Parts: sequence; structure tokens; C-alpha cells
Amino acid sequence: MRALMRSLRPVRVGRAGAIYDLITTVGFATPWTATLVLGGLADVHDKLGLAGDPMPTFETSHLLFVILFGVIVTLWSVVRIMWPVPLLIAADTVGRAAFCTFFIWSLLHGHSAVVVAFLIPEVSWLIAQALGVRKALKDDRDGVPVPALVAA
Repeated sequence: MRALMRSLRPVRVGRAGAIYDLITTVGFATPWTATLVLGGLADVHDKLGLAGDPMPTFETSHLLFVILFGVIVTLWSVVRIMWPVPLLIAADTVGRAAFCTFFIWSLLHGHSAVVVAFLIPEVSWLIAQALGVRKALKDDRDGVPVPALVAA
């Protein structure tokens, strides 16, 4: 745990995962864009005839929580893009495990299969980031120099 907290070695795949998150969630960060994104997901569900319940209509109180999620994940993404150190990427990887768990839970409880489009990348980034953190900590233990741009 101490090594995880001390390491300043960049986890490249962590930065890439953060860029993916930023692109995926920035649309949820305002009421106007979230309404468009949710409407688009509803259209995909309907047009493809996906399994599960159709996407619901989001009222103001529901939309508020979607927007809060969008804002916090967008900000968290920017932090990880700027500083993709093992501690932050490991924390994000745990968060991805939670997201995956709840995506699966929602599917098991009848949610639209449109969620699978979010689940598959989450699982992929979870694995990639976990391996990236593992490699960064191994490089620290093996004395591999930290890239000059980070060490400065």
C-alpha cells in the first residue's frame, strides 16, 4: 500500500482510460446534453429492439442525479489525465469494478441491454488499468527510472 501511495510513475493506460471516461461522460454533465444523450440511448434501445425495459423518461429530480454523476466523473477524468499516478488509477480501477457490478445488477433486474455498451469497455479498462498499476509498481521495485517529464 505504501508503494502505491508513494509512486509518481505515470500509468499510461490510466491516462487513456481517463480520456475514454471524459469522452463518455461529459455529455451527462449538463441538463441539456444529458437529455440528448439519454434520448439517444432510448432511441438505440427502441430501434434495435434490445432486451430489457425501455429507457425511462427522466424527470428533473432524476436528471439532477445523472448530471451530478456526469460532473463528478468528468472532473475525476481531468484529474487522472493530468496526474495518472498509480494511487489514482488504482482507485479508479476499484470504481470500475463497482460500475461493472452495478451494470450487471441492472441487467439482471431488467434494465435495457443498452447498458452492455458501457459494461464491455468498463471491464476492458478495469483489466488494462489493473495491469498498468501492477507494471508501474513493479518498475518502481526494479528501479526503472521514471520518465524525465514526470520526474521534473
